[in-house]
Amino acid sequence: MEKGNWLRKGLVPCPAGDNIRCMHLAAYFARKRLINLRSQTLEGALSELLRRFVPTVKIDREAMLEELITQEKRASTCLGNGIAIPHLKVPIPRPCLFAVGRCPNGIKFSENPEYEDVRLVFLILFNDSWDGQLQVLAQLARELHDSHKVLSLIHPQSLSAFYKKWQQVFGEKKLASTSIYRSSKGQRTFLKESFRLAHSSGCQSVFLFPDALGEWFVFGKYFPGMKRILVTERFQEDLSSQYGMDQFLNVANYSRVRLVQMHGAILIALSRGFVSCDEKICCIGSGSESGHFDCLVFVDVAVRYKSLFDTRRGLIPKDVAPEVFERVLAIAHQIAAEGREGRPLGAMFILGNHAKIKRYYKSLILNPFQGYPRQERNVLNPFIDETIKEFASIDGAFIVGSDGVFEAAGTMINAPSRGIVLPGGLGTRHTSAAAISKAADSLAIVVSQSTSQVTLFRNGRMLPLSEKVIG
Repeated sequence: MEKGNWLRKGLVPCPAGDNIRCMHLAAYFARKRLINLRSQTLEGALSELLRRFVPTVKIDREAMLEELITQEKRASTCLGNGIAIPHLKVPIPRPCLFAVGRCPNGIKFSENPEYEDVRLVFLILFNDSWDGQLQVLAQLARELHDSHKVLSLIHPQSLSAFYKKWQQVFGEKKLASTSIYRSSKGQRTFLKESFRLAHSSGCQSVFLFPDALGEWFVFGKYFPGMKRILVTERFQEDLSSQYGMDQFLNVANYSRVRLVQMHGAILIALSRGFVSCDEKICCIGSGSESGHFDCLVFVDVAVRYKSLFDTRRGLIPKDVAPEVFERVLAIAHQIAAEGREGRPLGAMFILGNHAKIKRYYKSLILNPFQGYPRQERNVLNPFIDETIKEFASIDGAFIVGSDGVFEAAGTMINAPSRGIVLPGGLGTRHTSAAAISKAADSLAIVVSQSTSQVTLFRNGRMLPLSEKVIG
């Protein structure tokens, strides 16, 4: 049965312009669509969840169930960590709708034994005219990557307690005003002196990294007249105004060295246009052990990142979406930090216009991405992470188009290296990355297998983003 027959007529498409960056996922979830699953088979579980969308939408459950099972046979939506996220695009009136089922004993699915470890099933219906599907999946995956959050959703005995926990994890998170404003005298002095030094140094922006703080408070009042950017992996973007900040950056930290997260945050801010290449930035961080602000760094962007800029090209190719750059950068850091099954991995990602890049690479193996739908091999799709880690063990580079679609893996780069000058000790992988970043107006990210160092290449020049690991 065709997808258009799944729902009856009379529904309107969701409004244009919905932006997932401003979305609270809890707004698309109703208490009545939360259940304790009775069935212990995948087919039965999905059937129970589909019934929860009636009468909100009039659906052909049998057709949709058949399509969901077919999808699971073709490519599992198990995310790991006890989570599965089956989903479909259908003509519903909202951007997306959730139904969630808890299954403490796991689910049986003969096609995929991985389902026996699944404890939560998130069934999502997406509006078929809305293009934010991958962003929703990426946001959901980011939240559920934290095993503590998953356990907090599984453990509540009552569904009411589960619903409250869902609202805390995926809704607009607010802290009590007493905890927001409470701060020690030493912390207030540190922030005031930081502003004085930043102002006298000509800084236009301040980056706050408060994840290790035991309690947060209003930061913005300490930096009048400066652009204030909150960098955290804990909360959603709407909270930036609650703490007196102008912008929000969600940046995961894969290293104990604070400068690694700082470099990532500045690069993402540059790609989004939050800061310019001629600004000076004050970065204030908190240590995981100290529990308070104890780190102050001043960054002159034009000097620190001069290797990434010239008069013709910006930080990232103009047709590359910032969120695509952020995801590739995050995957590279994740590979460097975690490797694969305890083994260090090396990898190279070439990001840019595929029409320009394809002149400079040759496939060393049969293309493992060929034949798959573009949406399934998009870097914004959270289900592709394990695939990338697996393919990283193959010699050669990943080719990622401007829209985030993986075009090839296991490729040999053959770009002219004339004029490329790199520090001693770097191998052919780094030289090839530098060469193609210049020849094809692309961006290359290299993960060194021997040192786990992440290096960015643009315009034939390099910028180390993480520390070398020795020993």
